[in-house]
Formats: sequence, structure tokens, C-alpha cells
Amino acid sequence: MTTLLQILATGPAPIMSVLTWLPAVAIGAVSTMLVPIMAARPLSASIAAGVFPPWWSNTEIVSAASRAGSIVGSGTLPFVIIVRVEEGEAAQRLSEQGALFSLDPSGAPLCARIER
Repeated sequence: MTTLLQILATGPAPIMSVLTWLPAVAIGAVSTMLVPIMAARPLSASIAAGVFPPWWSNTEIVSAASRAGSIVGSGTLPFVIIVRVEEGEAAQRLSEQGALFSLDPSGAPLCARIER
């Protein structure tokens, strides 16, 4: 059985190492950056930027985006494609074709290159 003297003799508990709290800080930082991006929902029903899985090839992304609507631009990242759907529902069509989520292309930082 451990006595009080033995506990006191071992000294204070070791300070948490950086590796212990670093994952929590990284998750918090990434979450903080994603909130404004996710809040940039499409304002127009006819145009939206689809964020496709980054592991898809460019051919798969362009093919899926073209099935959703007319491609009118691309984002700063190769897996972000901007489409226009004359009938509306651009975000829904992008989702049906495999986009992870849709953004408003005019306000999203990932959508810097819009071709009109």
C-alpha cells in the first residue's frame, strides 16, 4: 500500500506533454476554419459550387459535375467545381452526383475562379 510519504516523495505530477494536447488543439482549429466555409450555403438555387471528394480523379469530378449541370467555373482547389442549373436545385443535383457539400461560389474562399 502506498503511504502518504511515498506519494509526497515522488514530487508533482508531470506536466502534460505537447503531444497530449496537440490533437485537441488541431481539431479545434480545423473546426473553427470550417464553420465559415460550411455557412456559405448557396444563395441562388441555380448556381452552386460542389465540393467533391478529394480522392476522386479529375475525370470523375468533371463527369459528375457535368451530370449535375453546366460547368461554369472551378475553385482554387481541383475538387471544387461550379455549376449552373437553369431549373434550379443546383445544390441538390451536385449532392446526387457525389458532392460532399455545396457552397455559394461568390462568397466561398475555395471558389476564386468563376468563369462567366
